[in-house]
Amino acid sequence: MNRQPWPGLVLVLLIIFRAQAQTSPAQLAQDVVDRWSAGSEKNFASIYPFREGQHAFSVALHATSRSAGLAHVIRANEAQAVLLISGVPLFPNSGDATAIGAGFSGVYEARAEAGVWKLNSQIPLDTLGQIVAHDISVSVRPGSGITAEDHMRILVKSHDGFAVRLNHSAKIDNVQVAGKESAYLFGGGLFWVELPEGPAELTIRYSIEVEKGPDDTNSACFLENSGHIRNQYFWHPLFGLDPAGDEADFHVEVRIPEAYSVSIGIPQTERVAGGERIVEGKTIQRAFALTLVYDRNWKVESRTFGDTRVELFLSPEIRPDATAIFDEFRSVYGLLSRRFGALPGGYRAVVQANSWSDNPGWRFASNQAVVAARTPGVLSMASPIPSAALGHEIAHFWTEGATGPARNFLSEGWAVWAESAIVGDEFGAEAVTSFWKFQILHYFSSYDGKASLVEDENNSGVAYVKGPWLFHMLEGAMGKAGFDEAMAEYVRRSLENPAGWELLAECMQRHAPADFDARSFLLPWLTEKRAPHLTTQIDGRTVTIRQEEPPVFDFPLVVEAATASGPERRRVRIKGPETVVMFSGDVSGLKIDPDGSLLLRP
Repeated sequence: MNRQPWPGLVLVLLIIFRAQAQTSPAQLAQDVVDRWSAGSEKNFASIYPFREGQHAFSVALHATSRSAGLAHVIRANEAQAVLLISGVPLFPNSGDATAIGAGFSGVYEARAEAGVWKLNSQIPLDTLGQIVAHDISVSVRPGSGITAEDHMRILVKSHDGFAVRLNHSAKIDNVQVAGKESAYLFGGGLFWVELPEGPAELTIRYSIEVEKGPDDTNSACFLENSGHIRNQYFWHPLFGLDPAGDEADFHVEVRIPEAYSVSIGIPQTERVAGGERIVEGKTIQRAFALTLVYDRNWKVESRTFGDTRVELFLSPEIRPDATAIFDEFRSVYGLLSRRFGALPGGYRAVVQANSWSDNPGWRFASNQAVVAARTPGVLSMASPIPSAALGHEIAHFWTEGATGPARNFLSEGWAVWAESAIVGDEFGAEAVTSFWKFQILHYFSSYDGKASLVEDENNSGVAYVKGPWLFHMLEGAMGKAGFDEAMAEYVRRSLENPAGWELLAECMQRHAPADFDARSFLLPWLTEKRAPHLTTQIDGRTVTIRQEEPPVFDFPLVVEAATASGPERRRVRIKGPETVVMFSGDVSGLKIDPDGSLLLRP
């Protein structure tokens, strides 16, 4: 008889191993990390219940390789445990890897069910503690990396210690608590130290060798003559990329060879001593993370308008030149300040990152700075597609305090809407009409039905197209004066304390017309994947407007009817499955939203 016992035995042993691997908190943590780093996506999904709808996991699990990090039990009893679990996908840029891995790396609660341990929830890092202030000393080695020491004042909020994220490639040299050397754990972009509840002083000394490219220079790139490390590179400790839990005061001292200039995106002063340029900066409002850019060839100059000082960190050959950039900055900043209130601090910067190897243009805003990659090219234009590239980044200053679900709507959606206001101010009404025609075509050709604004945690694109339409419709529903007053209030309050769309709804309601419910209006536009579709039925003087299932949208609508006495307009509230509108005479023709002010599905 030809027996082959080994495959069956292997299967039995594998089943036994998997059962054993989850019969203690430590074995569960190790099993999760092992499957993350080496298992198939299906195998990992069977033990990890939190990846539904998270684009970051899809990106991470399709990486060529993934690195294991921490698998540690913080505390446990018979029924419940708190675990450290971490790991990163391996990408050419360690900042991108750390950011994508942040969806996985973290602190977890686990529970025992019938003797088997399972992950129950992921615990937000900012519920364990708060960073009150950073005091960072950093030495920049151009073309190589940084050596940094971050002295943090923190508040520990739980019995589970204190955890932050740091670039996974960092080499930690020393950790001190209250001036005394302390044990710690670090791996997979996650740092943890055991601390009691209450205030504490934590110092981490570390170094990072920054990538030189040429691939994936978005997060960071250090070349001999220029370099940058963005906030999303996790080059200093922070909880994540949502400012809500990371707002802290910063004091920073940067040392670099004196031939180089540095911008850290916050008000700064400098001096030269011993062959080094020493730049010192302090935040004027609490910030969640900093961006650092250096260059050997900048011509640094300071210009002012009103109470605002603008520092320009630009190469002499940049196009448009420094004067054109400053003039546009002053114009846009003035327009938005008049409508939505002045910003605190009186300091802004425009910074050229020549180390960006691809995608030249206006790239991002960080704290008080707008950063361009090499040559920005255009400022604003009326054709072929109306846009305001520099204005988009300047507009981000007004919603830097946006947080929570739909944060990208409040950030990118707002900035694209601001482009429409800038385009109108510079080029007139015809350009604005073209702007919105392009936006509606772009949305329905690429995004309708694919993702909601609250699901857009990874900024996949829908916030840039659907988001501005939502602000546009708010302005139409409330009128320009009410909209401006409400946005000014949201800006002021969210910059003081980060806040999300619920505060926006509250501010809008405070300044809204009597028949407008801001929360009922906003919620379906944020949560639904598809724009509403309306159908109509004419019966003499009566028009019935039906909202396609699900009839969840609540918004004001203008309807124009052709009657024997001429065109008649009615403003009605669409709410529920049917809305009936009466006209003075029989209706022979009908236009829904005749001015094209709503995002309605054809």
